[in-house]
Amino acid sequence: MPGCCLRIGTVDIGVQDLRLRCIMTSYDPDTQVQDKEITRNIYQRFEGKLALNCFVIEGGEIAVGDDVQLVRGRACAESAAAAVFAD
Repeated sequence: MPGCCLRIGTVDIGVQDLRLRCIMTSYDPDTQVQDKEITRNIYQRFEGKLALNCFVIEGGEIAVGDDVQLVRGRACAESAAAAVFAD
């Protein structure tokens, strides 16, 4: 997915690369109890890289129910170029 864009409604988000997963993934948000098995599982299955570094190409509002599309290749590059040269 790196090099692609996510289009959510009218918002375009560029996907730069995979990154290491944050340790907070292993904490229960309600109890704050850590389950280290979650982190071990992420490292075993995904070499620890289960998150994405992203950047906003075209901002806006996102709402529940908006369509999400994975845009690849030229369409993504054209969106990014248009955003850079819009100013």
